[in-house]
Amino acid sequence: MKLLKEFGLNSYEAKAYISLLTISRGTATEISGRSGVPPQRIYDSLKGLEEKGFVHSINEKPKVYIPVPVREALLGRIYHLKTEFEKREKFLRKLIGEIEELLPKGDERESFTGVINIVGEESIVSKAVNLISEAKEFLWIAGVRPLFKFGCRGNLDRYLNPSVKLTAVGIFDFPCKNEIKKLGGVYIEREVKLPYLLIADGEKAMIVYSNSSALFTENPSVIEPFKVYFESLLR
Repeated sequence: MKLLKEFGLNSYEAKAYISLLTISRGTATEISGRSGVPPQRIYDSLKGLEEKGFVHSINEKPKVYIPVPVREALLGRIYHLKTEFEKREKFLRKLIGEIEELLPKGDERESFTGVINIVGEESIVSKAVNLISEAKEFLWIAGVRPLFKFGCRGNLDRYLNPSVKLTAVGIFDFPCKNEIKKLGGVYIEREVKLPYLLIADGEKAMIVYSNSSALFTENPSVIEPFKVYFESLLR
């Protein structure tokens, strides 16, 4: 049931879907009785499942519901979520210019050369996207399955400039290897103790030391030891 929540189903929807799979077809009353979903919540749960592509309804009296096969439902849900995200992304990108015009610009200042804490998985991924998209010449990535966290299915292709030379060191699954090859990059399979290291053009670096904590810097003296470490992994 927890796994179904990853696909956007709430607890009642997941219970109703699992129960419907066991009986192949049933009315709202039957599904409620088998699943334990309260009668006052079963109709909105079935409606939600229908909208998300997990069940179909048959116009009988009373209405009958049948489950969509598991693989078909999950693949359909992935496609829907991907499409929904892409539409949302386009909309949000259009808003960036408008928001920049409306909000205070802030004082112009030189780049901060200290070390900044990046806290939270979402912030880490956001900073990784920023570094990848801003790289001009080369991008170095190393770590324990270093591309898996970011997602290898088209994400690098989406943000990395085609002229940037990509080098990755770590353990890679098949989709990640394909992604690197597609971009003309190089990968070296090797155990790396550091969770995640990303260096862009030798000038910016993010060092992730736990799932939710990282350091970012543009300070050359701080970056240099990590450049030396990365180069040692290539030997």
